Amino acid sequence: MAVGDCKRRMRGGRGFTLVEVMVVIAILAILAAIAIPIYSRYVKDAKYAQAKSDLVLLSTLMERYYQDNNAYYATTTNLQPNTATNPTLPGWAPGNGVLFSYNIANPDPGMPAACNIPTPGAGPSYLLSATPLPSSGLSNTIAFYLDSNNNRCEITANGTAITGW
Repeated sequence: MAVGDCKRRMRGGRGFTLVEVMVVIAILAILAAIAIPIYSRYVKDAKYAQAKSDLVLLSTLMERYYQDNNAYYATTTNLQPNTATNPTLPGWAPGNGVLFSYNIANPDPGMPAACNIPTPGAGPSYLLSATPLPSSGLSNTIAFYLDSNNNRCEITANGTAITGW
């Protein structure tokens, strides 16, 4: 192929104009502006679902511990697996341990007033809670609660209580 044929072919070849490229970029920017917040919400909801699942697991382990020891596991703040200051409840391995702080209150002091759930009567009881750690990137004003009577409550970032999650 001669040099002249290449030059003719390049001059006659069709490419994208600047306007076409700008339209494509604008369309991609609009799609990203829609998709990124939706994806972020799904990620946040998945983290919250994991915390709720971990509380149910912790409740099951508390009941198992009660069957073996005739008492609930002792009050523990910031229950994290395998730490020297916090012995691990047998079987406790949260899936999201680095994102949430899990707490056991034994006996149950009662759920926050916003939940509108009565404090349990006399007898053994516990209250479990999960709150996001600052490193999680989640709102630190949200909290999940589960008590020995299987009452569930979520306090949202704006202070609204949702019972029965």
